[in-house]
Amino acid sequence: MSGSPATMVTEAELLAYVDDRLPPERRADIEAHLALHPEDAAKVTAWQAQTEALRSHFAPGLDEPVPAAMMALFAAQRPSIWMPALRIAAVLAIVVASAGVGWFGRGAMMPATVVAALPQEATRAHLVYSKEVLHPVEVTAKEEQHLVAWLSKRVGTALKVPSLTTQGYGLVGGRLLPASSGNHAAAQFMYENRQGQRLTLYVRSGEGGSDTSFRFAGEGHAAAFYWVDGGFGYALTGESGREALLPIARVVYEQLTR
Repeated sequence: MSGSPATMVTEAELLAYVDDRLPPERRADIEAHLALHPEDAAKVTAWQAQTEALRSHFAPGLDEPVPAAMMALFAAQRPSIWMPALRIAAVLAIVVASAGVGWFGRGAMMPATVVAALPQEATRAHLVYSKEVLHPVEVTAKEEQHLVAWLSKRVGTALKVPSLTTQGYGLVGGRLLPASSGNHAAAQFMYENRQGQRLTLYVRSGEGGSDTSFRFAGEGHAAAFYWVDGGFGYALTGESGREALLPIARVVYEQLTR
């Protein structure tokens, strides 16, 4: 992070700012820093959106009955003391379980920068280009071989284009996009079914940290399943909802990682 010694800002402080864990005077320093550093401001905005999405998603769990098995563990304790803690523990158990169910377990934690940027970038690109009628892609599926060779060279890896014909989607084509992960590039492949619904596969270079397991994020009407593998970020995005997107994302993941 840049700045004078008096106002030097670390990533830990940015996270504390998002969590509202800073004293007022230090919050003022952070806000002044963000006004001068757009990259950090973008990180903070993305983290805030992610936090709000998680809060909204899991808040209903706090009103659900505590599981009987968990109640039995604390049966001898005073309910008035333990009930709030039990509800929170139950929600946390659901979060931990749902994060890893059935998805290959290749990374217990996802780097914060990936959580903050990858699904948001993929979703924004999807929402912009999936609405296009005349120019949804730069290179059409008729030139698939050229498309794959071109994007592979620009992104920096031998890209694969998953086949989704069994799922009812055909390849429309693809395009080159900028990526926020340093001076790197991203590729977007677009698919469409007979009803005109579109999916996009976003591949971004320049991912740091270790590989990650399969994750889900929703933003507005669009949803994305995403992961990091070998220094590249992948996200499949659509607007048909999580349940409809999940089996297609599973097919994409398996084709790209085998």
